[in-house]
Amino acid sequence: MKKSYSLILATLMLFGLFVSPAVARDADTLIVLQESEPVGLDLMRSSLQNTMSVCYNIHDTLFFPQQDASVKPALAEKWEKIDDLTWKITLRKGVTFHNGEAVNAKAVKFSFDRVFDPEIKSPHKGKLSAFKEVKVLDELTFEIKTEKPFAPGLYMLGIYFPIVPPEYIKKVGDTKFNTDPVGCGPYKLSKWVRGESVILERYEKYYGPKPYYGKVVFKTVPEATSRVAALVTGEVDVISGIAVHQRKKILASGKAYLTSQMGVMPYLGLNTYEPPFDDVRVRQAVNHAINRELINKALFNGKAILCNGAISPRTFGHDPALKPYPFDPAKAKALLKEAGHPDGIEVRLAYPTYMSQIQEQVEAIAANLAESGIKAKLEPFERAVMWERYKGKKHQMYIYWWDDAPEPDRYMYSLFHSKSRDYYYKNEAVDALLDKGRTILDRAERAKVYNEIDQMLYKDAPWVYLYVIPEVFGVSNKVFYEGDRDGFLNMRWAKPKK
Repeated sequence: MKKSYSLILATLMLFGLFVSPAVARDADTLIVLQESEPVGLDLMRSSLQNTMSVCYNIHDTLFFPQQDASVKPALAEKWEKIDDLTWKITLRKGVTFHNGEAVNAKAVKFSFDRVFDPEIKSPHKGKLSAFKEVKVLDELTFEIKTEKPFAPGLYMLGIYFPIVPPEYIKKVGDTKFNTDPVGCGPYKLSKWVRGESVILERYEKYYGPKPYYGKVVFKTVPEATSRVAALVTGEVDVISGIAVHQRKKILASGKAYLTSQMGVMPYLGLNTYEPPFDDVRVRQAVNHAINRELINKALFNGKAILCNGAISPRTFGHDPALKPYPFDPAKAKALLKEAGHPDGIEVRLAYPTYMSQIQEQVEAIAANLAESGIKAKLEPFERAVMWERYKGKKHQMYIYWWDDAPEPDRYMYSLFHSKSRDYYYKNEAVDALLDKGRTILDRAERAKVYNEIDQMLYKDAPWVYLYVIPEVFGVSNKVFYEGDRDGFLNMRWAKPKK
C-alpha cells in the first residue's frame, strides 16, 4: 500500500511539475529530464555530466569532438600543424557571443588564461595542462603551443575549452557568470529557476545550423522511475539515467525509443594513502572479492562489459590480454591474512545517491565483500556532499564513475596522475607513463604505452575494476535525436520527426 501511494504521489508531482504555465508545451519546445540539477552554468568550472550537458547548449568550443577522437570544425574554421608543439588556428568570421561581443583571437587567449586562473579552480585544468600558451596573430588567427607533443590536443580542446566573452566577464565577475552566463553556442540562457528548470532560447545569430527547437527546458527529476513515466506519458521529450531493467518499459510503450550514448564505467575507488588500502595485497583482495559476472547478470541483464583494468575495454589503448580479476573469496581471504588481517577488515563504502541503480550495486558489492571477510558500512551521500568529501580525501572506499571515452587521456590523466587530482593515489611510474603516452604521435606506439599503464594499474589495484554499463537516452517518438559517445545532451542536433 505504501509503495502504491508513493507511485500515485510521484505521478501527481510529475503532472504538477510539467504542466506548468511557466513552460508552455508546444511543438517548438523541447523538454529534457536529467538526474540532477546543474551546479552552475560556467562550463569551465564543472566536470559533472548533467551540468556539462546543459552548458554545451550555451557555450561552444573550437572543435566538435567525434566518436573516434578526431575533430571537426566548430568555432575554428581551419587549422594547421606548424610543428610538433604548435597549431595555427583560424576562427570563423563574424561569430558573436549572445551579448554581441565578437568571438576573436583575443577572446580565445582570455579564455585560455582563465582556465588556468587559480581563482577559477577549473577541474579541466589538468586535462589541458599540456598546453603552454596562446599567441594572438591577428583578429581571427592564433597559435596554441604545448610544452611537449600532445597527441589528443585538438580533441581535448573540443571538449574542455569553451570560449567565453572577456568584456562581459570583466563587467559582471566570475560568480555572476556562473549563474548568468553569456556564451556563443546555439542557445542562450532565458531563465534559471533553481530547483525547477533551466530555460534556454535559440540564439538567432548563431554561426552554425540553427537549432530546430526555439526553446529547450532542462528539468531535474532524481527518481529514475518518474523520469521514465514522464517520457512514456508524453510529458517530456528526452530523458537520461535509465536503469537497464526499465528500458523494456520504454520500448513496450510504443511512445519512445532508446538511443545509445557513452558507457558509464563505475569503479570502486580505494584510499591508498591510509590503512588498510595502503597495502597492495588488501587492494587485490578486494578485487577478488567482487562477483562482477553475477552483478552483471542480476542488475544489467548481462549487458555490461566486465573491466579487465583501469582503461575501458572500449577505449583505445586498453590491454585486451588482461583478464578481469576472478571472483575468488578464498584468494581474497588468503591475501588479507598475508597482509595481517586474518579476521578480515571493516571498511566504509561511500556512494552518490543520484547514480543510476546505485543502491542495488552497493548492496550487491557489500554482500560479496562480506563473503571474503570484508565488512562494509554503507555511506550514502547526496551529490554535493559526496563530491566535497571526495575532494577532501575523506572517503575510504567509494563508488564513482567515469565515461569510457574513445581517448584514454581524457580520463586516465585526470584520475591517476598525481599532478592532476592527487586525491587517493600516487605512483611515479604511472605518472611518467601518462606523461609519455600523451606525447607520442604514432598511434601504434602510443597504444603500447597505454597497454603498459593498464598492466601496471591492474597489479597495483588502486581501484576495484568493475564494469562498463552501455548507457542510453530515452527519446519521444516525436523527436529525432541520436546520442553521442561523449554522453552529453547537446540539443542542437535534436529535431522533430517528420
